[in-house]
Amino acid sequence: MYKLSIPKSIGIVKAARLCAGIILISAFVLSFLTVPLWDYDFWWHIATGRYIVETGSLPEKDLFSYTSTLAENKNVFPVWENFILKQYWLSQIIFYLIYDYTGPKGIIILRTVLLVLTLLIVFWRLQRWSVSFPVSFIFVFTLFTLLTRSTGERPVLFTIFFTALAFFMLDDFKDNKGKKIFLLIPIMLLWSNLHGGFIIGIIIIVVFMLGKGINIFLKKGTHTKKEIFLFYSAAVLAIAASFVNPTGWDAFSVAINIPFKYKAIHVDVQEYQSLLFYYRNKIYPIHYGYVFLALMFPIVVMLRNKNMAFTHLMLLAGFFIMSISAGRFVVYYAILAAMIIGKESDILIKNLLARRFSEETYKKIINALTIAALLSTILFLVGIHMFEMFKFKIASGYSVPVAAVDFIERNRLSGNMFNKDGYGGYFAWRLYPRQKTFFDTRSLNITVKTEYGWIVGARDFTEEVAPSIRNTPLWERLLNHYKVNYIFETLVDMYGSVQPLVLRLTESDNWIPVYCDPISVIFVRNNAQNQRIIKKFKLSKDDVYNIIILKSSFHAMADKINPRYLTSIGEAFYKMGRINDAVKAYEYALKRMPESPVIKERLDQMKSEQK
Repeated sequence: MYKLSIPKSIGIVKAARLCAGIILISAFVLSFLTVPLWDYDFWWHIATGRYIVETGSLPEKDLFSYTSTLAENKNVFPVWENFILKQYWLSQIIFYLIYDYTGPKGIIILRTVLLVLTLLIVFWRLQRWSVSFPVSFIFVFTLFTLLTRSTGERPVLFTIFFTALAFFMLDDFKDNKGKKIFLLIPIMLLWSNLHGGFIIGIIIIVVFMLGKGINIFLKKGTHTKKEIFLFYSAAVLAIAASFVNPTGWDAFSVAINIPFKYKAIHVDVQEYQSLLFYYRNKIYPIHYGYVFLALMFPIVVMLRNKNMAFTHLMLLAGFFIMSISAGRFVVYYAILAAMIIGKESDILIKNLLARRFSEETYKKIINALTIAALLSTILFLVGIHMFEMFKFKIASGYSVPVAAVDFIERNRLSGNMFNKDGYGGYFAWRLYPRQKTFFDTRSLNITVKTEYGWIVGARDFTEEVAPSIRNTPLWERLLNHYKVNYIFETLVDMYGSVQPLVLRLTESDNWIPVYCDPISVIFVRNNAQNQRIIKKFKLSKDDVYNIIILKSSFHAMADKINPRYLTSIGEAFYKMGRINDAVKAYEYALKRMPESPVIKERLDQMKSEQK
């Protein structure tokens, strides 16, 4: 039988590597393109972009909320408000113009381009380090799995891309000491006007400056005066350029004070919670891509610590700690880890195999793994192609309340509105300036945020606010105070729990449900102004509870870990008087989280009533 020669086999492997790379990138593109436009914050970004384009100025105050502009709710954090209002101005204009011209399609394509370019930069950096294709494949694919959780159409997409680019440019200067490093200056200038995450770029630059300074002091490597001058000149100018933005140094002040001064603003904000919090409370399933990169960090440090670049070690350690503290930093750790740990892992593997196998056998192993990578990419692409299609649509079924807002516009609901904060941005886009919101995810005003929490939680009183003489619940007093005429709420929150306010409103004679779908419910105040709407669209209590059960059942079947959808089903059954069904739902919830005292206590209460 004819045996392939080494040169010919090498040619086949190169072709396989090229095909695998092309197919893999194509699969990434296809995967990102199939995700509909879903992010809650996208809408207030383009609403702000529209305002900037139409007026030619940046907003000086909250445009979209009627509560935050009241004198009684004077903002105690003006620096935070100014930062949120102005820091994203350029990306907001870009998003608005693209959406205005192309609709969801253009935004989805922009998101895909930025995320795929990030993956390409990581892959390119690994190849410049001569990392073997199979190892590069593993780490790039791992990063891809984490980027699929970062598909939100927000300015943070630019920070994800620029994080990879900034690291690449700074690290590449060690090998190619040219003037291309000065491209960092316009990059940082652009970045600082697109997103407040440019602070990450400054952190990376400072760490590289520190690392190079230590190497120069210890006389490690060769450093000419010209190279030192080029590097530090570009780094200092890039940092200086980043502060040419509407808020100047405020980004630093905000970033430093988030754990302290602005901590209250980020209470219950999803992306500021630790992943350990989500895993421990079974809110989200464990992401094994992050676990892999997290576990590889100490392993690589133990085995390669003396040989790792100080800069790489500092960046990995810093961003690893940040990723544990808050979920929003996971993607940045993943980007850096995919490159640095990928490089160090390849060195370890090569050293290990070199001691056990001959050079020819080592090549055969790498070639076989390359062919395996090609086959897996083909299967991955086929899998995506079979189950996904290009839709370029808005995610109206689960995060964008298109039909509900259509109902509001069609029936001209008027008066002050109380709304779920996650939907506030979409209201700003669709209803401003005719209708303003109560609150949204910008969390500009801590006073309003606090009162919003009391209302959503259906609080009767708090430590700060005593019960009223007439025993009117606090949530109802606040709705009366703000003269709220209709309420727009989600049925369950982002963790899967039924909203206490929805349960109280459904049982109240003062509020009537007139619209309900799987993601939202609208109540109007039972007054003369709303009698036409009530007569035409009034829903029964069971209508609301049945949709809560429908929505929660769907999520409970899809998510086999989180018990909260089951407790939401239980609460709906309980309100309907179906105690036996409520008990069964809570029993299933307890199986998922047997250590929960809250579930146990509520289940015992229901069982006592059952008897």
